[in-house]
Formats: sequence, structure tokens, C-alpha cells
Amino acid sequence: MFDTVIIGAGVIGLSIARALAEQTHKSVLVIEKEESYGRGISSRNSEVIHSGIYYDPDSLKAKYCTKGRDLLYDFCKKENVWHNPCGKLVVGRSHQEAELNALYQNGLANGVPDINIIERQDIQKMEPHIEADFALHVECTGIISAHELMTAFYRISQSSDHDYLFKSRVVGANAASNGYILDIENADGEIEQVECSWVINASGLESDLIAQMMGSDFPSLRYSKGCYYKLASQWRNAFNHLIYPLPDKAHGSLGIHLSFDETQTVKLGPSAHWVDGRIEDYHVESSLLDQFYNEGKRYIKGLEKDHLSPDYAGIRPKIWTADNPMPDFYISHETEKGFPGWVNLIGIESPGLTASIAIGNDVANQII
Repeated sequence: MFDTVIIGAGVIGLSIARALAEQTHKSVLVIEKEESYGRGISSRNSEVIHSGIYYDPDSLKAKYCTKGRDLLYDFCKKENVWHNPCGKLVVGRSHQEAELNALYQNGLANGVPDINIIERQDIQKMEPHIEADFALHVECTGIISAHELMTAFYRISQSSDHDYLFKSRVVGANAASNGYILDIENADGEIEQVECSWVINASGLESDLIAQMMGSDFPSLRYSKGCYYKLASQWRNAFNHLIYPLPDKAHGSLGIHLSFDETQTVKLGPSAHWVDGRIEDYHVESSLLDQFYNEGKRYIKGLEKDHLSPDYAGIRPKIWTADNPMPDFYISHETEKGFPGWVNLIGIESPGLTASIAIGNDVANQII
């Protein structure tokens, strides 16, 4: 019997395991359907350390993003995880002034430090290749190696002799006298059972399905696929900041933005469109070229269509509500629903990477 079973070895599951390793010697089993950790949505994103400017001040996203941002920077320095606090510009045209000012005010309401609106002259000094009338300069935004971060979490977890079961998935769950019994299909297709006191459901794209093994009164997810295109090598080292348009609220995304990685390779993305049938399709459609070019040339001077080529894709697990395309996280210890010792984390999309340490600490504190 284990004290805690964590379902999912993405950045959230690993961060919870890390927090438990740092605070307790209790036994932990992490179950992951892929062949190793961090192979799902945690490794298919923009790798941005978000500031917290976008989210409703009363939301879990705002709480965990702003708290997690500073924890993440501190952790990266301590554990030698590659990161770059490069800052970002959210750019706009003259007709978008009210929209950008509202974003600025929301950032202030969330306590985001070092944000200010700059005009064309300052933009040109900071980013000569960017065309915009004004921008919101957000200094505390950065980029990170998600793989190095997850490797650090995994290393700390392993230092406490946590067990990991890869190429395995939970196919059933039942309450028991002292906790829960989970049915697990292992890599050989055999069904094993594991008993535990606590279940932490951090299974990403399948988190709603895992929760609904215990009943129907839990959120459902809808998949939002986002593709990325990379820019030709001539654009390497061309930008000092991440560049964002104003959010695409209709699709519940931050828009097709410009980011770069440790090698200074530049990419645009993600796009956003709903996927029916819960299909994990990571193919990047070449038919999106025109969309990426048209979006990118709005703010990138000298961008040509042949500078773009398909890169990779990711899928966001969005809690589906018809009236809210930008829903909040669902993080709940389900005691009130009759499941003490069961914690669901559903719809952990952006800014989940930024929020991971803060979320991990809070979940672990409920267990110890």
C-alpha cells in the first residue's frame, strides 16, 4: 500500500512529487501512460514563464501564476535550470489602445510588478524588427527549459525513493476502507491493483475521465490544439523579448505570439482550434501557413512566407463551458463530494508550467 498515488508525470504531477519529497518521507507511486515523464502537454508549449497579467484577479490562474512565477525563478537559480528573464512586449495598434490599457489595469490588479505602456519610439529601440503603435512592457515574463525543469523535479522525487510506473494507465478506481483501490493496466496489458490513502489526479488530457471514474459531478474537458511554426535561421538572435499580440478571447488563447528557446531559434504560435473526439493528433498542418504568415506580418517587419516552416503542436485540456472560452483551473480536494483523500486537478493549461511549483506545494500541504 502506498501513502499517495499521483496519476500523471507531467510538470504538475512531478511538482507534487517534488514537494512531497521535500516535506515528507511518505511512500509515493507515480503512474504515467507514456514511456517516460514529461512526454505530454508539459513538453508541447511555448515554455514561457508568465507574469499573471491576463487572468481574472479572483481566479486560481491569477493566484498560482503570480505566486508560482517567483517560486519558479528561485528554483531555476537554485537547481541550475536554464531560463531567461527576457521580458515581453504585448503589442497593439492605435485602435486597440483601450484593450491594451485594460490589460495593463488587470496586471496591476494582480500585483504584477514592472509593467508599463511604451510607445512606438521606445518599441523601436527595444525591438527594431517589430512594428507597433504601442506595447505593454512586462519585465517579469521569461522563458524556461521545461525539460530541465521536469528533470529537476524528477531527480528530487527520486531522491526520496518514489516509485514510477511508466507505460501504464489507470482504468478503474474504487473507494476502500482506508483510501482507494486503483486498477492499473501495465505495459504488458495486464491489470494490477494498487491500494493507497491518497489519489492525486494530475493526468492532463485524461484528468476529467479519471475524475469521472468516481462519479459524474466533475468538469469535462475539450481539446484545443495549437500548432507552432518556426522562423528561418536568419531570424535567430533577432529579438530580445517575447512578442505577443493582444489575446484572442474568441478562441481562449493568447494569440499567435513570438518566442524563442535556449538556441535563440524563433517560433510563432500557437494557433488554436477545437478538436472533436479527444484525438491526440500532433501533426502540424501545412495549410496553416497563410494564417501564421498573416498573423506574424502584422507585427514582424520584413517577414516573408518562405521564412516559415511547420514545427510542432500541442493540445490544451480546456474545461468546456459555452459561455467562457478562458475558463479557470479546477483544483479540488473532493471531500465535500464524498471522496476524502482524492484531489482532482482538471483543466491545467497555461499558465500551468509557471504555476507548477505553487500548485505542487499547496497539494502536498494537504497530504502531509
